[in-house]
Amino acid sequence: MTAIANILLTAFGICLLIVVHEAGHFLAARLIGARVEVFAVGFGPRLFGWRRGHTDYRIAAVPFGGYVQVAGQDPGDTRYPDEQCLWSKSVGQRMLFYAGGVVMNALFALIAFPLVFSAGVTFVAPVIGTVTPGSAAWEAELQPGDRVLALNGKEIYSFDNLAVEIALAGHKPIQLRIRRGDAEQAVEVQAHFDTTAGMYALGIGPAIDPKAPPRVESITDATVAAGLQPGDRLIAIDGKDTATIDGSVLLPLSPTGPEPIALRVRGADDQERSVTITPRVLPEKAPPLIGVTMLPRIVEGLQPTRLPLLATLDLRRGDVILAIDGQPFTSGSLTSAADGPPSLQIVVRRDDKEVLLAAAADAASRRLLAEHVVLRGDEVGLLLQPAAGGAAEAAGLRPGDRIVAVDGRDIDDFDDLRAVVKAATDGKALAVTVRRAAADQRAPFLDPATGDLRLASTFDLRITPARQSLWEPGVAVSSTQQRIEVRAASIGDAIVRGMVCSADLIKQLYVTLKRLVTGDVGAKNLGGIIQISRVTYHVSQEGFSRLF
Repeated sequence: MTAIANILLTAFGICLLIVVHEAGHFLAARLIGARVEVFAVGFGPRLFGWRRGHTDYRIAAVPFGGYVQVAGQDPGDTRYPDEQCLWSKSVGQRMLFYAGGVVMNALFALIAFPLVFSAGVTFVAPVIGTVTPGSAAWEAELQPGDRVLALNGKEIYSFDNLAVEIALAGHKPIQLRIRRGDAEQAVEVQAHFDTTAGMYALGIGPAIDPKAPPRVESITDATVAAGLQPGDRLIAIDGKDTATIDGSVLLPLSPTGPEPIALRVRGADDQERSVTITPRVLPEKAPPLIGVTMLPRIVEGLQPTRLPLLATLDLRRGDVILAIDGQPFTSGSLTSAADGPPSLQIVVRRDDKEVLLAAAADAASRRLLAEHVVLRGDEVGLLLQPAAGGAAEAAGLRPGDRIVAVDGRDIDDFDDLRAVVKAATDGKALAVTVRRAAADQRAPFLDPATGDLRLASTFDLRITPARQSLWEPGVAVSSTQQRIEVRAASIGDAIVRGMVCSADLIKQLYVTLKRLVTGDVGAKNLGGIIQISRVTYHVSQEGFSRLF
């Protein structure tokens, strides 16, 4: 559709939504005996209309929604007899009036949804595009390209529908029916709680449409001068085919500075051309950094079915690895276990206790360990991993070191360290006190005083935080997610699908409201008529049925 057609369709959709909503208030007011003074389609000055009974039915000058004006909405309104005023009605009757719009919207959905399913509705296909290492999907060996057909016997028709059903299932085992290639198979998976999203999830992303290369959404004057235009399709980045890039396309930026990026694009005329853009340096600087992250040592996910050694060891999610083969684990990578004696020994912290795990391990199993176990950083402990080339590494910090004080201030967690570094004066070195584990340490590895790995030597370092320049590519690019059209086979099928979709949207609303109450969805994500317009315009680009 053209932009003008989308704008007109957006306006129509919003007007219809609000008019149906206000019709619910109108009918509810009539039902409880309240006087309806105005039923308006649009806002502003009255253009034309008619009067019937007490009500002025009007078409207003601004065709963007509508409203219902009921006598007595203001408790101070005494123009009419009490029995005609809203304020005189019972609590139940007033609740019915204010809920009338929502009820009418729900009834409208039950009518509209079967109609649009008869015509066909497009959804984001429930096809897996990305699998996060260590996630529930990774543990269950789900793969990009898998098409989810059903969850616990319920048909899955969209990726959003899949996400909501997983969130509602919680920690219970889920039975998925998937299609991989030409064959169908059953997969059992148990979702993990995603602390960032605030709900249970599989750790998957939607598939990108391979037939629709990423689209250039916005550009700067510099990229326009280079020959790039909004709407161009991105075919390749530095010679790499964009069809092989999963998820939203991110243009590469060199860590050492902005370097030219070679793009191959296809324009509106369907002709391909080469464009070279140079990212621009931003005037502001990044916050001061010393170049450290939390040492990965917590088991995030593992695949015991693919590596039987893990089942024999009884390694579990949430275990904190303290030592491997009698040596403190400070490398942050299980490749350190690739070589060793016939018996693999791993010491972990589990339920605040030191637990020794041991199993016979051949050389092949040891080498595969790192591929089948994913570790994440320890948020509680403060064992650190210096970034290559960072200020901390240059000063002598090693993987597994713990910073216990900075400029005489005790450091209890990573947030403390981040705050101290952020407040550092440019160019001034920080006096850092470091504790390091002894290389020849033996069990027990847990220090009863700290509940963590025993650290031996203590020494001081001077680390000067560094600020890096910031730059941007000057172009924003978005990918097109793979779509699927759902079309009812009959009127009866359309009604069933419409009711199922209505119920699924109510579930989605419940999940969203729950996350809003718990703070996992911020109030900044709420919006009024402007945000409704933006979302409606975006959806209108997918067609009339999807808009409904």
